[in-house]
Amino acid sequence: MQTPNIIWSGGEEVGSKCVIGLDRDGVINEDLGTYCYKSEDFKPIDGSLEAMADLRRKGYKIAIITDQGGIEKGLYTMEDVDTLHNYMFQLLGEAGCMSIDALYYSASSRKDDPFAKPNTGMFKRCEAENKNIKFKEGYYVGDKIKDLKAAVNMGAKPVLVRTGYGRETEVELNKYTYRELKKRTIIFDNLAAFVESLE
Repeated sequence: MQTPNIIWSGGEEVGSKCVIGLDRDGVINEDLGTYCYKSEDFKPIDGSLEAMADLRRKGYKIAIITDQGGIEKGLYTMEDVDTLHNYMFQLLGEAGCMSIDALYYSASSRKDDPFAKPNTGMFKRCEAENKNIKFKEGYYVGDKIKDLKAAVNMGAKPVLVRTGYGRETEVELNKYTYRELKKRTIIFDNLAAFVESLE
């Protein structure tokens, strides 16, 4: 079991409102159905980076929480992921988002890894190391069932976007087994639409 790696945490106090937790692949960038660890494969979803800049302008905290299971499988390294995230931060800066509060990623997607979603290890570490972040007061945005479950497990409001695997997940939510999860989940076409709904 590996603890989640962290690329950036803390810094200037920007957000005075609650935290908006974000999955990465399928929410911020296009999910190509393969592991994204090269800069040339990082394709921002239309409006997503600008939406994150908008969150900052509106006073929200931002924490990216993402599984990067390809690390444990030996497909790429933590250094590859860190390089990709530095590229993502460069694009965010160009879009007007000069900082976020935290970014954590797990090195596996295994169900028995306490740091892999829907388990809450990454979220709890994020809260422990960023005292101004309380997920139970905020939201977590994702495109898969495990994202929505992780949100509920942390007491955050689950948000489903229809980008990435979101449309398939929306269909899956209609299953009887997910009836309670569906009641709690709010659904938007994309991150930009969700951010537009916030004050």
